[in-house]
Amino acid sequence: MTSISDIAKKVGVAKSTVSRVLNNHPHVSVETRRKVLAAMSELDFAPNQVARDLARGKTFKVGVVIPHTRHPYFTHLINGLLDAAKLSDYQLVMMPSDYHRTLERSYLEQLRQGAIDALIFTSRALEIDEIENYAKYGQIVLCEKLLEQTSLSSAYVNRLPSYREMFEAVSQQGLTQGVLLFSRNNSDSATWKAATQAFEEVFEELPLATFGQIHDIQDGLNIVDELIKFPRLEWILATSDDVAAGIREAYQSLDIPCPVLIGQENLLSSKLLGMATIDHQSYQLGKLAFSQALSKQVGQKQLLSKCIFR
Repeated sequence: MTSISDIAKKVGVAKSTVSRVLNNHPHVSVETRRKVLAAMSELDFAPNQVARDLARGKTFKVGVVIPHTRHPYFTHLINGLLDAAKLSDYQLVMMPSDYHRTLERSYLEQLRQGAIDALIFTSRALEIDEIENYAKYGQIVLCEKLLEQTSLSSAYVNRLPSYREMFEAVSQQGLTQGVLLFSRNNSDSATWKAATQAFEEVFEELPLATFGQIHDIQDGLNIVDELIKFPRLEWILATSDDVAAGIREAYQSLDIPCPVLIGQENLLSSKLLGMATIDHQSYQLGKLAFSQALSKQVGQKQLLSKCIFR
């Protein structure tokens, strides 16, 4: 295997000069740089990436903890991250978690060990206090609003105003009996907190029911077996537009009138079905989270969801 010493010997320069060329150091003459690069090509030299990272004190890698990609919110968020990363010198390292705490801790350990420079939690299972213990090792960004002073950064979408607006529009139609569908049907989810809070504020009561683990169109088809057990059901907030499309198809196959459907994520399916939806700006959130990860300052940045009525 070719080493830096081999390159230096062939060109007739010091190893430190070869190192400067590898690290794009400005204090190398154009002619010397040309000779070193030519020797690297001739000898098929491949620099040791780990050693280079140690020398630079950076890996130029940002870890992204992603629970799954079964919901379009996460796929659009990843697209935003990827497009932002392409405009930088950084690479993204995808870290699937499926909300397993042990995996999330292992990713935090990678930050502590210097395998990545920063870490983005698109969603999490770990408590904030535990995550904050690792903030001294690099920038950590959460995709949620942080309620207390913390050493963590955040980039998040404020969903509460749009949920209120959408539910008020439903209420004005005289529809009160609703069901809410979620990916995570518990208070660990920021989406669950915002939607249930808005529901209680507008209707001054709890929804007929809430359901979790609803991610895609097949889940929408399947959940109708449960929904038809509510004879008073008037409207449904689906987890996404595609889920809503699955619900509609299932009701039609049963020849039962479908309740009013509200989608989320502003997908093509809601446009084709002429369905109201809430755009949670997940693509823009990905770009914002990436910029927060590279920032040298700790802070919170907010986006707002948008109601789209059709």
